[in-house]
Amino acid sequence: MMKLILFLSAAILFIWRLLAAFKKRGPINNPKKQLLVVLGSGGHTTEMIYELETLDKSKYEFVFVVAATDKGSAGKAKKFMGTDACDLRLVPRAREVGQSYITSVATTLIAFVSSVKVVMSVRPDIILTNGPGTCIPIIVAGYILRFIGYRCSIMYSESLACVSHLSVSGRLAYYLADCFLVQWASLRTHYPRSIYAGRVPEDRTKSLPVVTAGGGDGTAIVTVGSTQFDELIKACDDRCFLKTLKDMGIKKIIIQHGSGKYVVSNIAGCCEVMKFSPELPSIVRTASLVISHAGAGTILDCLLNDVRMIVVPNENLMANHQVQLATALAEHGLLQWSRTSDLLNELQLKGTRPRTEFPKTPTPVFRSCVEDL
Repeated sequence: MMKLILFLSAAILFIWRLLAAFKKRGPINNPKKQLLVVLGSGGHTTEMIYELETLDKSKYEFVFVVAATDKGSAGKAKKFMGTDACDLRLVPRAREVGQSYITSVATTLIAFVSSVKVVMSVRPDIILTNGPGTCIPIIVAGYILRFIGYRCSIMYSESLACVSHLSVSGRLAYYLADCFLVQWASLRTHYPRSIYAGRVPEDRTKSLPVVTAGGGDGTAIVTVGSTQFDELIKACDDRCFLKTLKDMGIKKIIIQHGSGKYVVSNIAGCCEVMKFSPELPSIVRTASLVISHAGAGTILDCLLNDVRMIVVPNENLMANHQVQLATALAEHGLLQWSRTSDLLNELQLKGTRPRTEFPKTPTPVFRSCVEDL
């Protein structure tokens, strides 16, 4: 009888704590909220930094979670904080870009153990994330923190790249996050709990102002980010491509090939070739032309700095959002896009199409949601 009583008591306690963990969090009364910000390589980090810039940094303490294999996010976090002494926590990546779902099970478990250690040591008031593979173990660890009685809210901001459907991380986080933001209004139809926080107008009939493209510094950049996209690099390694750029007044060409294996040979003596550079985002923002995979980070950098760009979606990626993103932005007149087979023709049309201006002022939704949690 005593064992039954103990068992029932333990079961009731477990259910009570489980229900408490899933209960929506009320507003935090701490004078300074502690934010645990999950960064991801490439576009995820760029998007998150742009969103964090809408916050009043004096009201928060920031701790950044960075994947151990991520070579660029730590530097962006330090630049955002204005100091090299910002609080960075490294965790194994749950899933690399292009990694199969089967093999990601083991890596996710390893990342989960590390994530629990980080969350338990930081005990954040709010977890902020926007979809890198690192985020799901962190979110689950946040629920463990809630289960044992600590207050921890979770806010998920879906990537700009997700136009018609959520990312894999987003589909999981939708049911776990206290606040779930999307950048495209169309997603709200299928995900009614989501909040629209995008800059592109909800009403597609509403026209954006036409922008007069700046001349830039005479540089053309071909970039594939942190992924492998040899088809794009090969398409640009062409003498006709080189001649077209020179006819457009381009004085310098930079080709960034990421983790690709294709070796630039046909125009190697006429361009600068690099695997990656932490200075690449700064170079992109002052360029005359950017030819890029449809990475959300590079696209945002170009749109916010009025840099003319041609987007070439990498259609080899799993759960690919790149074609949808390129199409949606092109429908608003914000950029041109092409497949690799038609890149040269699209390049020759570069100066013949008017381009609309991407809204520079961020919406207040992200800031308001953080303040309300």
